[in-house]
Amino acid sequence: MSFILLKNCKLVNLNKNNINKCDILISNGRISKIIFNPSDIGKFVNFLHRNFINFQIFDLKDNFLIPGFTDSHTHLLAYGIELQRVDLSKCFSLDECIEKLKMEKEREIIFGVNWDESLWKKGKKNELNRKILDKISKNKPVIMRRVCGHFAVCNTKALGFISKEWKMVDRENGWLYEDAALYLNRIFKPNFEMYKKGLELATEHAFRTGITSIHEITDINGFKIYQLLKKQIKLRVGLYIITDILPLIGMGIQSNFGNDFFKFSGLKIFMDGSIGAQTAAIRKPYKNSRNRGKILVSEKNLLNLVRMAENHSIQLMIHSIGDRSTDLILKVFKQIGIRKNQLRHRLEHIEILNSKQIKEISRLNLIASMQPNFLRWQVPDNMYEKALGLRFKGMNCFKKIKKAGIKLIFGSDCMPLGPLYGIALAVNHPFCESRLTPAEAIALYTQSPPFATFDENKKGIIEEGKFADIVVLNKNPLIKENLDDIEVLKVFVDGCLVYKNR
Repeated sequence: MSFILLKNCKLVNLNKNNINKCDILISNGRISKIIFNPSDIGKFVNFLHRNFINFQIFDLKDNFLIPGFTDSHTHLLAYGIELQRVDLSKCFSLDECIEKLKMEKEREIIFGVNWDESLWKKGKKNELNRKILDKISKNKPVIMRRVCGHFAVCNTKALGFISKEWKMVDRENGWLYEDAALYLNRIFKPNFEMYKKGLELATEHAFRTGITSIHEITDINGFKIYQLLKKQIKLRVGLYIITDILPLIGMGIQSNFGNDFFKFSGLKIFMDGSIGAQTAAIRKPYKNSRNRGKILVSEKNLLNLVRMAENHSIQLMIHSIGDRSTDLILKVFKQIGIRKNQLRHRLEHIEILNSKQIKEISRLNLIASMQPNFLRWQVPDNMYEKALGLRFKGMNCFKKIKKAGIKLIFGSDCMPLGPLYGIALAVNHPFCESRLTPAEAIALYTQSPPFATFDENKKGIIEEGKFADIVVLNKNPLIKENLDDIEVLKVFVDGCLVYKNR
């Protein structure tokens, strides 16, 4: 039996909103004992030295401990691939994006990712088309995929690789929407070595930000990659697969099949698109247009999907940003009559909600999985206001959702990966009626997410008997002003040190 002792800790109690000095004893990956009385610690150290050879002490020097973060909505494998592509996230004009891609002409495929026109001081999204990318290269595929993933632009060469089976493609302009944009890795396939390196890079980044568990979204190919590489994964992974439900039923696979480090958690469904691509399905049209976005699954098909999921114990993770798509989902769940929602079906994003929808989500016991990172677009005169007008003020209403008794969980959608970034945004929400306290926001990234994967009795809180998944911070995270420059010093997963800052 191996023991680890964390000395001189300041334990952050999110429920009581206070700090307690303590020492923590870890054995076999779990928290064995939390020692609050300083006089007791000497007895434990002497006992351990006398009886156990495998014994480590970490002096945490009065730094602050919180539970490991669970990112409830990631695409870690895809993020690892993007880390090896051309990052356009810090480009402040269309011209800057183009110039950066021109510098990458040695690549076989010139693939730019994460551009965000809301940051551009010059150039507009609708000015970006196939002919502009042809100027970079006519002989190599050139692709620019937007940060949301729901919209991309290709040059003529790249379009030649995209078959007519992909429906949401504007070949005149080279514009790709929804499936055609989201699943470009199926068309321009990374090799296994790229996936392996990508997973290593993305996992390192996750640890640097304090993430110890993820709810990962990938496709069947990604599932196979995870299976091949699962021995090297030190993160806890709950996997949600984008696929047709019938193969899962045929294999007899059910949610929570696996172990504490790697398991199948459920099926991902896209009901609509994104606000940035103006494909999120909304009741009233986007500003200065007749466009109300796109419903991607019909009511009849969704009804069949939910019934099959219920009958075969498969949890559903349903992407819905717009109020019109959420209306349809709630209508179907109401028809099915899920009552206590024993499979813990979850709604992803639900950025645009009204009071009636909030009440219905609460009544149906659905989980609300939201991304505070998106608040970067909700400040006045930014993308959401430009797309929706004054409706943008009521979006991402975290406080109302919590008050309604809905199980709310936070994730990043890798935009960007990093819980402390999202927590700071939630605490400083552009509109005061939706702001959370630091303790509330941190809990939505630590205590709440394990419920979605049926792990609430194992992790999410620093407590005796729970997994020793722990993050050490250099400042008190309960103080709002500290969130702007707080640092992750150490990260433990299953009692093992997986990241050390200093």
